[in-house]
Amino acid sequence: MTVEQNTLRRRGVGLIAYDPERSHGGYTLYTPITSAGEIHLVDIEGRPAHTWTSPHPPGRQAQILPNGNLFYAAKDTSGPTLFPIWDVYHGGIFQELAPDSTVLREARHPFHHHDATVLRNGNLLIAVVEPLDPADAARIRGGIPGSEAPGGVIYGDVVYELTWDGEVVWRWAAIEHLDPREVVLNRHFARNHWPMANTVNERADGSVVVGFRSASTTVSIDRTDGSVQWLIGPDVLAQQHHPHELPGGTVLVFDNGTYRDTTSVPYSRVLELDPRTGEEVWSYEDNPPQNFYSPYMSSAQRLPNGNTFIAEGSFGRLFEVTPGGEVVWEFVVPQFRSFGDGVGLESSAGAQNSVFRAYRYAAHEIPWL
Repeated sequence: MTVEQNTLRRRGVGLIAYDPERSHGGYTLYTPITSAGEIHLVDIEGRPAHTWTSPHPPGRQAQILPNGNLFYAAKDTSGPTLFPIWDVYHGGIFQELAPDSTVLREARHPFHHHDATVLRNGNLLIAVVEPLDPADAARIRGGIPGSEAPGGVIYGDVVYELTWDGEVVWRWAAIEHLDPREVVLNRHFARNHWPMANTVNERADGSVVVGFRSASTTVSIDRTDGSVQWLIGPDVLAQQHHPHELPGGTVLVFDNGTYRDTTSVPYSRVLELDPRTGEEVWSYEDNPPQNFYSPYMSSAQRLPNGNTFIAEGSFGRLFEVTPGGEVVWEFVVPQFRSFGDGVGLESSAGAQNSVFRAYRYAAHEIPWL
């Protein structure tokens, strides 16, 4: 008998557990990060319900829009390479896809990376990089010494509001509104990218939430003047992903925890925080805590029944927990694939089923299905 040599696949894939009495139900959307361009929708029993296909691999993730179409942030493989790891997390292509995968509209930006979302006004909100001038680059603190991009360049994060015609109608640069003495790179991260945004999304009042992984910092930005309304830093967060506002004004965030200063054991948790104080309103962690851990990527989504849907992204584990932290649904992504050679990061080698994010949708949100 041949033994499966991929550890995750050997442990089991597909639907692992389901409590129909306590699960919110619905459909789960996920995009394997090493996919050639397939986006998957499965029902609550873990059965394939729909698949979109694109000629472009994922830049990171996809979401279903209010009109039922798919927003897909894809990777432009013909774009420039700014530094080795750039090839892992850059994107550059934004598409709205019909259910039959027809491209209804598309925009591009060569320096986009990680996250992108569609604003309520229909425009795009995207994270990009721009090279810092030498004087500003000299102000950046922390990181691995000598790990700047070729030529000693440090790229700084910038957030654009972009029309589908490619026009930038709003711009916010981290270097213009954040103090590098306070927003410091964790010493384990390269100095080629500061502070490494991995999340951009819109709050109810039109302000913008941006999460910076390498500085373990999340901020809210006033769209009128670019000022920072609130900041949650590394005293609370550790390499977090997907901070976003809940209807009551609190913030839900996946706290990855790789380099958490307060413990020698890395573990992840999901936090609901009061953004003004950083105080914890609700949290989920496993028992023992190290049983739940994703060193990078990942997301969390509050469901209408009060449950929380979580993507333990590094290992393709998607699950739903009650407010009391009990697991009522679990699914492991069965699609494994490798990036191939030259991706610039050891953790991106080998066949994997990682996802940047995943989302749960009710049937009425997918009326064509």
